[in-house]
Amino acid sequence: MGPGVEIIGARITVRLHEPGGGFRDVVGTLETLTSVRKTDGSLAHFSHDQIAIWREIKPVPDRAGHGAPLSIRIQEIEIAANATWPAKEELRIGGWLLRASGPFTMRANSVLPLGEVPYGNPGIELEKAINTVVRFYRERKIVPVFHIPLPSYEELDRELSERGWEEKVLANVMVADISEKYPEISDEIIWETSDTPSNEWLEVQHDEPIAQIMGSYPAIYVGGRINGRLIAVGRASNFEKWTTLSRLFVSEDFRGRGIGRTCMERLLNNAREKGASKALLQVDSKNAHAITLYENLGFRFHHSYRYRALAHSEKNQPC
Repeated sequence: MGPGVEIIGARITVRLHEPGGGFRDVVGTLETLTSVRKTDGSLAHFSHDQIAIWREIKPVPDRAGHGAPLSIRIQEIEIAANATWPAKEELRIGGWLLRASGPFTMRANSVLPLGEVPYGNPGIELEKAINTVVRFYRERKIVPVFHIPLPSYEELDRELSERGWEEKVLANVMVADISEKYPEISDEIIWETSDTPSNEWLEVQHDEPIAQIMGSYPAIYVGGRINGRLIAVGRASNFEKWTTLSRLFVSEDFRGRGIGRTCMERLLNNAREKGASKALLQVDSKNAHAITLYENLGFRFHHSYRYRALAHSEKNQPC
C-alpha cells in the first residue's frame, strides 16, 4: 500500500522496484499520491505497483543545544544572546565583533569572536588584531575586554592569558526547551507584564544606565509586587526560536519562597506565546544557588565563556 492523502506535503522516502530488477530510492516531498518533489526541484513519478516500501521522514525535534557540532551550537547561541542585548556601536574585524556602549556591561563592551576556531579568524595577523582592539576601546575610554566562548576559542583565551589579560568573570551558558506552558499559580504576588521597563522596574537593580541597551531590542519585562512593592523582575527577549532571559532578580528579603521560579515561568510563557521554543541564560559559574534554581526549571549547562580584560584595568564592569 502506498502513502495516503493525509501525508501529502510531508517528506517521505520510497523504495521502488526497477523494471530490470533491483530497487531505486526516492526521497523528497510527497506532492501527489504518485509523485515526489526531490531536493533538486525535479519531480519523480511512480505507480503504486512499483512501491516496495515507503515511510514518512519525521522531522528531528529542534532541541536547545542539540543537533550540530558543538562549535556551531555555541556560535548560534552566542549570536542569539548578542542580538537581544545589542551594543550601541559595532565594528567587524574579520570574524571578531567589537562592541561598544559606554561604561556599562561587559557584554556590550567586549570583543566577541565568531569566526573559525581557534582564534575566531580576525582576518589579519593576531598581534595586529589585538592592537586594533586595544586602540578601539581606548579611543572610547572603555576597558578593553574579550568575551571568549569556551571551549571553541580556548587557544585565543590561552594566548590572551599569556599576554597578561586578566580573567574577570567565568560564566555558564544554560539552555532549556520551552515545550509546554508553565502553570500560573495564584498567590499573594501581583504580576505585571510590559514591553518596556518602567522607571520603577529599572530602579530595582539600578538599571537606569543600561535602559537604552535594553530598549534597543524588543523584549518582555515582568515584575512582581507584594503590598504594592516591586520585589521581583526579569526580562526575556526573542531572537528567531531562542529567548534570552536576563536581569532576573528577587529582593533579598523575599528569597527562598519560589518567587524567582514563578517569575521565570511567566517570562518563558510569554516568550513561548511569541514564538520561542528554546531558552538561554547566562549565570556566574560561582552562583550555585541560581544554577540550582535554573536546573530545577529544566535548564542545563551548554558551554561557558570568559571575560578577559587588559591587565591593570581599574574599572570592573558588571556582565
